[in-house]
Amino acid sequence: MRLCSLTATFGCLNGDTLEFGPGMTLIGAPNGSGKSTWCAFLRVMLYGLDTRQRDKRGSPADKNRYRPWSGAPMEGLLVCEHQGKRIELRRSSLGGIPMGEFSAVYAGTGRPVPGLTGENAGEFLTGVGREVFDRSVFLRHSSLAVTQSRELEQRIAALVSTGEEDVSFSQTEETLRRWQHRRRYHNSGRLPELEAEEEALRETLQETLALRQELEVLETQAQELRAEKEHWDSVLRSEASHMESLSKQRFAQASTELDAAEYKVQSLQAQLEGEEDLDEEGIQDLEDEIDELYRGLDGRKVRQRVLLLLAVLLSLAAAAWYLLPQMPAGWDLPVLPVLPALVLAVPVAVVWLLVLLLGLSKGAADRRDRADLVELQDLLENRQSRSQQAQELEAAIAQRDQAKRYLEAVRQPSAPYQSPEAESCREDLHAAQREIAQLQGQLCALGDPAVVDAQLDNLAEEIETLQQEYDAIELARAVLAQADEALHARFSPKLTQQAEAYFSRLTQGQYSQVTLSKDLDVSVQERGSVTPRPLAVLSQGTADALYLALRLAMADLVLPDPGACPLVLDDALLTLDDEHLRLTLALLMELAGERQILFFTCQHRELAVCGNRVDVIQLPGFNP
Repeated sequence: MRLCSLTATFGCLNGDTLEFGPGMTLIGAPNGSGKSTWCAFLRVMLYGLDTRQRDKRGSPADKNRYRPWSGAPMEGLLVCEHQGKRIELRRSSLGGIPMGEFSAVYAGTGRPVPGLTGENAGEFLTGVGREVFDRSVFLRHSSLAVTQSRELEQRIAALVSTGEEDVSFSQTEETLRRWQHRRRYHNSGRLPELEAEEEALRETLQETLALRQELEVLETQAQELRAEKEHWDSVLRSEASHMESLSKQRFAQASTELDAAEYKVQSLQAQLEGEEDLDEEGIQDLEDEIDELYRGLDGRKVRQRVLLLLAVLLSLAAAAWYLLPQMPAGWDLPVLPVLPALVLAVPVAVVWLLVLLLGLSKGAADRRDRADLVELQDLLENRQSRSQQAQELEAAIAQRDQAKRYLEAVRQPSAPYQSPEAESCREDLHAAQREIAQLQGQLCALGDPAVVDAQLDNLAEEIETLQQEYDAIELARAVLAQADEALHARFSPKLTQQAEAYFSRLTQGQYSQVTLSKDLDVSVQERGSVTPRPLAVLSQGTADALYLALRLAMADLVLPDPGACPLVLDDALLTLDDEHLRLTLALLMELAGERQILFFTCQHRELAVCGNRVDVIQLPGFNP
């Protein structure tokens, strides 16, 4: 394929067109004027735009990065020559999908190109897929390094072996490794899962056997406990019958006592009904009043006796005074003056009169007080009797309540006495039955041992099958690795030989040997030196020259027909000094005799070196 022209409405490009010569075309443009945009546009025209790509932090998706600044729909035209025919390839936006519409026709006729679609356009025209295109003929300064990929590996394998491009060691090895990992990868995979399941089933089987033995022992214990419980139940039934008879007797007695207590309460309530209650203070007042009456009676009696004694004494004194003068001789007594009898008799008479009056008064007062005393004593006795009856009523009510409680207590037959041995037997039997139920539940959850044995047999067969598959895959990986080593031994010398030739020319023979590992890691050996140097110790310019040599060698290997695909360079020589730049451009101009080369640059050095030996396109802003 030879590119003729590109027309783009893409990013900063708005209907701009580039036309390329058959050999090497140098496109000069300052930074920010669209060099990388043209390169990205060429890849999109060939391989399409991935609309599924999403924005990432600091890296927007291509559909957003290259959205036309003018606001017009994204579209473009690629004109190329393929197998001697000129083809016009168009992509435009459709239904909001950027570059979603595709057409490819022969120029001048408008006839569609058979078999050319938007999905296979790049591979149809260049002969390689996107990854091979990026890793061989599409050189950008930011991605000069040669990296491994399945598609590139398939391409190399096809060129040096069978010719089929659907074979990739890494892809096949990854598939085999994935299959192997599905079966076993450390502690994961189907085999560890089955082995763990097998171990779990064996533990389940052992646990089932242990539980069955424990269940047999418990059932034997439970049978013995049931017999013992039956004995104690018989004893309990006998005692219960006796307790029921005794309870009936107690109930009858309690009913009788309650009836008697109820009758007594009703009788006392009837006796007390309608009478005024007298509290303790009223009774005390009555007692005080009775005591007062007794003291009045006793006081009057004392006064009467004192007055009577006085009257007797006065009478005796009067008699003595009257009789002394007439006493016989010989009595040696003092002789008092003789008072007249009338004078002495008057006081005596007065005293006896007072005694008589006092006796009459006392008798009347005594009769009155005694009548009051009898009345008060009767009232006191009545009150005391009523208080006693009230106390008896309270006692009768308490007795009635007690009789009711007793009746309620004996209404239901009391439980017969159960011996500690019987209680212990029942508890042991209940515990054994509970453990038996738990063991039966566990056994039910564990499943039938026969079923577990069958599952173990199936697992053993599946494990054996998977282990055989795992071993077979391991063997296949070993054989595949040997085949890959052989394949690498076939293509690596071709690639390194061509890379050595290019690199020696670019460095004027300073480096004589290039070593390329299986993973495309590279080291070089300086002429006259015996120690290879890794890429990390080389200067940036030398490293870029080495990468360029590897890219050119890779392009020769995967695209041996120079006319199959152009070589595209985007600021790929920025780090080279003037001498190495001259050598590199001389090599590229030589290669441009057979392979079309598009060289995008922001420098004027390339233009000065190439002069008029290449086609030159100067974009706006690129002034020599």
